[in-house]
Amino acid sequence: MTGDREFLRSELLAVAAAVVPGQRPVVTHDPGPINPGVLFDGRGPATVSRVTVQTGNPRSPDPVAEVEAAADALRARGWTADVVPPENGHYRVAAQRDGFDVAVHAWEADWRITLTGETPVVS
Repeated sequence: MTGDREFLRSELLAVAAAVVPGQRPVVTHDPGPINPGVLFDGRGPATVSRVTVQTGNPRSPDPVAEVEAAADALRARGWTADVVPPENGHYRVAAQRDGFDVAVHAWEADWRITLTGETPVVS
């Protein structure tokens, strides 16, 4: 389980570094493996890890180029990545690989780009 989490974390950091060269990506959320159903019904040993990484260039934000660069970087690393049509200034990429899911978000009104990933569920 920690291997999946570390793999996801390293992938997100590598993609973020490729999207905005010269900036150091930051892990903003990584609580470790959790049981997503435990707060709802208390059943099941299933666990998952979620990791969020942020980066961006405050001097020259370009959400269109950033999501395209993220999709390209993910594909180069073996992910299936699709750029989702923009909605109200929100640009996204949805990516999958071997049961892992990644979403990339960028906004016209914000210089940050956010990459969030989830490991496959382990029962």
